[in-house]
Amino acid sequence: MIQPRSTPVFRLQPGCVRWGRRFLAGMLLWAAPLFTQAAVLWSHPDSVLAVNNGQGVDILDGAIKPHDSNSVGTIYFRVLVDPIADTAAKVIANFEAGFMLVEKGQEHLGIGNSYGAMAYSTLNVSNAPKGFVDLNSCFPDQPYTYEYMRAGKTRYLVLKIEFVPDHDAHVTAWLDPNLALGATEFDQPSNSVVHFEANATFDEIHLIHRGYGGGWKFSQMVAATSFEDLLLPHFWQRGWFFTVVGIGLSALVAGAFLLHMRRRAQREIHRLEGERAVAAERTRIARDIHDEVGASLAQIALMADMGMGEPAQLPKQRFVHIGRCVREVVAVMDEIVWAVNPQNDNLPQLADYLCQMADECFSDSPIHLQKEVPTRLPEFSIRAEVRHNLTLAVKEAFTNLLKHSQASQVRLWLVWNMPELLIGVEDNGSGFDLTTANHGNGLGNQRARLKQIGGTVELTSTPGNGTRIIFRIKFEGAR
Repeated sequence: MIQPRSTPVFRLQPGCVRWGRRFLAGMLLWAAPLFTQAAVLWSHPDSVLAVNNGQGVDILDGAIKPHDSNSVGTIYFRVLVDPIADTAAKVIANFEAGFMLVEKGQEHLGIGNSYGAMAYSTLNVSNAPKGFVDLNSCFPDQPYTYEYMRAGKTRYLVLKIEFVPDHDAHVTAWLDPNLALGATEFDQPSNSVVHFEANATFDEIHLIHRGYGGGWKFSQMVAATSFEDLLLPHFWQRGWFFTVVGIGLSALVAGAFLLHMRRRAQREIHRLEGERAVAAERTRIARDIHDEVGASLAQIALMADMGMGEPAQLPKQRFVHIGRCVREVVAVMDEIVWAVNPQNDNLPQLADYLCQMADECFSDSPIHLQKEVPTRLPEFSIRAEVRHNLTLAVKEAFTNLLKHSQASQVRLWLVWNMPELLIGVEDNGSGFDLTTANHGNGLGNQRARLKQIGGTVELTSTPGNGTRIIFRIKFEGAR
């Protein structure tokens, strides 16, 4: 007799079985949100505020077939309530509010707050001693098992109705149960559930509020065939989230190298720009020292040499000239030091320096100085190059005014209108005709300085009516 060949049997090792089970459980948990609400019978997308609305109006609109005394099966309801009418802060009055099942105009089972109750309760429970059943709470107001309604504290109310032909339905009610993904009706805290029987037949659903206060707000209303269809998965538990994460990770990996290279390029650009700015500032300081300080020191040396061969009565006058030149050199050095000091790189310091410079220029002249400069200015940053060119342009305006205006009054004003700065110098002097006057190098120097920092110079003057010069600069990128 020929024996049949036995088929080899392969057995998985226990560790592999456990790993497979865990992997399968994880995949099911991942996929669960894709199938949530598969058996949802009805949902209401909007929030509804009910305030003293009597019997209310139907919101079901025939979405669920009517359930009468012959109905069988189970249906679950979920609603989020915000009790703007706050029973914890008011004396109990004739007050009802809730999610109400209605059949042929007759109110049956409801959930919310019943007549005469201070807490969340079920309405129209005919076999209950008070006509209602208080809902147990995980946060009871001791020594009770129920919780007062407080405005601003929303609660989920859930009903499970098991219909029995020709009998009252078996009802289970939860106050704020655990609705996280994976929860079931059987693992809810015992102090959040009550059981009773009541007439729950319906063909309409009304949202009602009868009594005091600002009403009740109802939202997230759902009817379903299982407790799991009422659950509220977190966004990270939904299928679209994993898709988005996968796409995001791919884009992140693809763009990481480009981002790294871009940052390296930006750092190199910033380094080169910093070196260029330092070089430009060093060049400017060297030029100012050569043009201003060097010329003055050469003049002082020349006067000292000339004084060696002059008569004895002349050195005193020569010393006066030397002293004036030395003071000018000191003033120029002060200006250079002020311009390069980073502590002065702001709008208030610029305004203070302009006022100080005006006081010094007109202190020994008969001209009356009027300053209109805000005493409180924002700490807006102004770089050294801008401050330096502005102060020299304004100083040149003062110098020209002293030499040529024959004025008795001068007005220095400053206006800051983010992101624009205006500095004006006005006098009541003789003025001149702009079309025929020879402006020399003064106005050209001022315009060159303002152009270098992105600003403009506006000059207006008429014979006999004085002169006005406005320095205007707009700071790009200011907020």
